[in-house]
Amino acid sequence: MTVAQVWSLKNSFNGTPKIDDFHLTEETLPELKDNEILAEALYLSIDPYFRLLASSSQPLPGEQVARVLASKSPNFPVGSLVCVHAGWRSHTVLNVSECRSFDTKVEVIEEVQGLSPSLWLGTVGMTGVTAYLGFVERCEPKSGETIVITAAAGAVGSVVGQLAKLQGLRVIGLAGSREKCEYLRSLGFDHAINYKVEDISQALDTAAPDGVDIYFDNVGGNISDIVYSKLRSHGRVLICGLISTYNTGAEKGKLWYNDILFKQLKVQGFFIFTPENLAQFPRVRKELISLITQGKIKTKEHVREGFKNMPAAFLELFTGENVGKIIVKV
Repeated sequence: MTVAQVWSLKNSFNGTPKIDDFHLTEETLPELKDNEILAEALYLSIDPYFRLLASSSQPLPGEQVARVLASKSPNFPVGSLVCVHAGWRSHTVLNVSECRSFDTKVEVIEEVQGLSPSLWLGTVGMTGVTAYLGFVERCEPKSGETIVITAAAGAVGSVVGQLAKLQGLRVIGLAGSREKCEYLRSLGFDHAINYKVEDISQALDTAAPDGVDIYFDNVGGNISDIVYSKLRSHGRVLICGLISTYNTGAEKGKLWYNDILFKQLKVQGFFIFTPENLAQFPRVRKELISLITQGKIKTKEHVREGFKNMPAAFLELFTGENVGKIIVKV
């Protein structure tokens, strides 16, 4: 008999999430039936989109890398590693014959020597694939152009910046601390702007005196007011995230219609959880693994130890403490 620890919400979030919003319970799992496996979480992913999807009436969502402890499926032998959207759980019983949609699919990880399995939650997983598809295959980058990236030290932004350097672009990253800006420079970013202490407009004029060609927006909010004004004619904007609004509701700031109209900007949203994008995961993962093993992309994880620290790790998303992908290691 296996007892699982499970995080749930006492109440739906109201504003910025708080530790007291979460509740840890235990659940006794049933014996395995045919085509079922018992998986034990090793690494759990912490992502901003949890803030939008989490509900007190449903299990907390999330992806994890887990080890198969027991199996009644020949395709999932005991000891193998799997990547699964099991949520904030320490142990899970899964019927692998029924796991076909993205939010229930169980995927065996083919381990790569020298790479931590946790990377399948970050640079080799959702955030890395988001960066690759969003930048390389949506932003139409050209060598010599200039890109601005917000939340540049985060799990998506840091990969976008490195991919942009490989494509020959001038890369400008915005981050919220001196440590994060130093990290961006260590990745090869041409300029790193600390938006908390610097005049963003002046800093962009210095870093990109001829203007900006691509804006990869992970944040939204007031920073976008400034960046849109720096875009050149026929510039491109990809809206990948709006974390500045997640705790406050819809944005009520400036609309950029004049910039979009007169500069003939191309503005598009990017949402990774569509059938079209999800189908690209195997192909893009191979490309990312190749770039990492060749040393062309560096990875960084912000690791919290202990399943009990899941809520604390989640709250760090909104305080700006993390550099790179947030992972909880059990």
